[in-house]
Amino acid sequence: MNRAIVYNLLCALLVAAQPNSSWAAQEELRIRLENRQGGAIAVSRDAGRSWLAIGQVTSPANAVNQHSYNASRWVPDSTVAATAVNAIHIKVANAAQTGYGITFSLVPAGEVVGAATRKYSSVIATDMPPGSGLFGGLGPHVGSPVYIEGTGGKLGKLSGDYHPAIGDVLIIVRQQPPQRLTHIDFADEFGEDFTTTYADVRYIDFANEFGGDITVTCTDGSRQVIGLVMRPVCGIGRFEGTRYAAAGRLRANHAGVIDISTSPYGLVGGFQIIPADHANDAEVAYVKTNTQWMVVGPRQGPWQRNESWKGAAPLFSGYLYPSYRPDDLTGGYANWLQRTLSRCQVLAKTGAGDWDLLPRIALDPEATETNKPPEGNRTWRIRASLDVREPLPAAAQRALINLRAVRIRLPQELYWPE
Repeated sequence: MNRAIVYNLLCALLVAAQPNSSWAAQEELRIRLENRQGGAIAVSRDAGRSWLAIGQVTSPANAVNQHSYNASRWVPDSTVAATAVNAIHIKVANAAQTGYGITFSLVPAGEVVGAATRKYSSVIATDMPPGSGLFGGLGPHVGSPVYIEGTGGKLGKLSGDYHPAIGDVLIIVRQQPPQRLTHIDFADEFGEDFTTTYADVRYIDFANEFGGDITVTCTDGSRQVIGLVMRPVCGIGRFEGTRYAAAGRLRANHAGVIDISTSPYGLVGGFQIIPADHANDAEVAYVKTNTQWMVVGPRQGPWQRNESWKGAAPLFSGYLYPSYRPDDLTGGYANWLQRTLSRCQVLAKTGAGDWDLLPRIALDPEATETNKPPEGNRTWRIRASLDVREPLPAAAQRALINLRAVRIRLPQELYWPE
């Protein structure tokens, strides 16, 4: 189907549709997982009164990763540290000696990539394909609380010395984003916060230029500038998990990143949005010399505090999660409208155009066209090695040079399989 036709159809649906009343509940979704080989994975939308089986555990975890990725330290203990098409990382605590997050992970079937490869005994492997089930619409937000189920179904938070044991039953609760997002405008000389509150978030727009506004648009039509772009993105990079997300889809979210795919499913390519204070961390020093990162932060003024956006809503906690199924429109589902509105989608303004689908650009070692985009709506395949030790070609470093703005459209419905 023509991309423009699909985009116009989706826009019409968004204008006509209203969020479902199920979004009024504080708890959107509950996940139950038995940490044993063959253990059931199920989800509930009525706080555990009824369950829908969605998969099984193929390999349980019996350890934790004592030295996880840096951003895992910025979420509360016993919560989800990252949600992605290729992994979910759960934070236990911060290590007393190093300060790094202690985590264990849930991964889909197939090859394990990214942070979950650091210690495989801390990984719970499942039979769900990447980008589906827990990794594609039925997963948690960053910051979703994690519990262990005890006798009689009683739930308790993970202790600071928790290690997964065979037979443990884990419960993850995805809560509805706050009904009204609060933004600290400034603090007076006595330290009292003056805040602006606004209704449910529908879009988050980023003006892709130095000093560009970051604007939240709400369901009631109100708009609020919450920050600025400190450095625009103009290139794409080799973010390996993007091979499991379609172009214009959220690949991952954690306390220090929004990862967006520009490549079709099966190919690699994308860019990231990160908070300014994370961009200065030694662990990601490469951000300063490459073009695949948009760096963002709060606006600063004479009456504004120097906030950190590490782990802060709505960009880096509590709002975003991968949600996309490629057959939502073509699979013949009776609930196709609900499925489509439950997607998290990334749109773009390029050149002189209005909002449209994000350009499809991939890094491909076997590509023949490298220097300029192809005509029409075909995917631009830039010839490049997928070895991160190899330099990227100039075409990759400038692939998004005409990108004027990025829009993250949050789900407007709750996805639930038929």
